[in-house]
Amino acid sequence: MFKVKQLAVTAAITLFAGAAMASNFRAADQVYVPAAGHISSSSATFVSDVFIANLSDDSVDVSVILATGAAGTQTPFPRILTLLPRERRELKDFVKNTLNQPSALGQLIFNACKAGADCTPDQTTGLNANYRNISVETRIYSVALNADTNTAPTTGQLFSGIPWYNFVSESASGAGLDKVFVTGIRNTDQYRTNLGFVNASQFSTTTITATLFSGTGTQLAQSSFTLQPLGSVQGQVGSATIFPTFTKSATATGAYVVFQQGGTTPTSDAQANGCPTGCPAFFAFGSSLDNQTNDPTTLEPQYLIPLTNNAITCIYSPDVAACKSGTTIHRAVKHQF
Repeated sequence: MFKVKQLAVTAAITLFAGAAMASNFRAADQVYVPAAGHISSSSATFVSDVFIANLSDDSVDVSVILATGAAGTQTPFPRILTLLPRERRELKDFVKNTLNQPSALGQLIFNACKAGADCTPDQTTGLNANYRNISVETRIYSVALNADTNTAPTTGQLFSGIPWYNFVSESASGAGLDKVFVTGIRNTDQYRTNLGFVNASQFSTTTITATLFSGTGTQLAQSSFTLQPLGSVQGQVGSATIFPTFTKSATATGAYVVFQQGGTTPTSDAQANGCPTGCPAFFAFGSSLDNQTNDPTTLEPQYLIPLTNNAITCIYSPDVAACKSGTTIHRAVKHQF
């Protein structure tokens, strides 16, 4: 297990990445943003702007969980804001200005409920009739240290919110949704690559393993991270923590990574929350950065096999899809209200 302190701050906060599973409809009552923050390195400040949309005809209360580090330290922000029916709102420097955190980096989980209503989840299904759909888009970007984030030039990238049912899970191996790959891995004089690993479950500890292959399929390296519930780590390919043998060279290019999880252990409260297996869930993502300009390009994960009709149903209609042993997908995070 690697501690976040062992990862260079610059590598962690320059990881701009896309969703673990792209979709043309990302709205849900619970939405993940696997990396967001307000944090500074020796030369720059990194900030996340949030664009949130209420897709219902009701006013909606939004609660947020901020989870930081490999230990997944969780800070809840119940009913932190209320959106009017169909309202879209821009929230600049969300972590600092809305969550009032002067320095933090981690994942965010947004939960939406009909304003003023009881959204206590059913212990068995995790459902409640008062849940409402929202969508979340973010831009994570950097400005020069001590610069005004409202006026300074920025370098950044879109980071789409991921609906709760789009996590990757070892429990969905029967539908082929248990592994993803990222291609375009480079560690040359011109480009570097960053990777991120996120435990998307509140009810289990899990190990996420990344295996690096050459473009022709030869295994080159492997790195694993054991993450507590909602824990996350990020770092640079070729560093001491992620594929250290993939050192910088002109030939360290054209590679790809396969991500999968294992060794999942349920928490003591998993059974009581309808997750006897721990509701295994993870995200993995990457970014290729120009070493001269720090310009980032998203390396979006993809499944390894074509999706069957059942697999597609698992993604877009999770409450009716038999995705494992005749059961439906359960939310891996308890709604916070």
